[in-house]
Amino acid sequence: MKSMNHFADSVWSRFFDFVFPYERDLTRKQIEAELMQSGVDMRPSLAKLGRVLNQAHRSHEARKSLESARKKRSSLLAKLIGIQAPSGSVIRETLKGMITERLAGSQQAVYARKLESAASDDDLRSLLEDISRLEAFSEDSEDGES
Repeated sequence: MKSMNHFADSVWSRFFDFVFPYERDLTRKQIEAELMQSGVDMRPSLAKLGRVLNQAHRSHEARKSLESARKKRSSLLAKLIGIQAPSGSVIRETLKGMITERLAGSQQAVYARKLESAASDDDLRSLLEDISRLEAFSEDSEDGES
């Protein structure tokens, strides 16, 4: 036979129905018994199918989780963009209060001079971080001495 396409699909269906038994009428146990008689062990194939299905399920769950995280990320970014940092004058007043209340002596003079020379908001934020770190360091050293 040169080509299997020589006959229509319906002819091939009737041929295979004639040659092979009709499995739709068999129960699951009958099919398993026939496979066992033929020496076909389906356990490894079924185990592999189970692993593939579990992996597909995990992949689907991971995609759902990633999509959820992306949605949350965009809403969080929108919230963060909506939050505005305090203006330079507010930071400047806060720093002035911190310097006069919490620092003394030469430290107070040094930080007051830095406050006067601070030109940008970034300078003010940096000064605020410096004072906060100095206080944290002072508290840690006092705790260590006790």
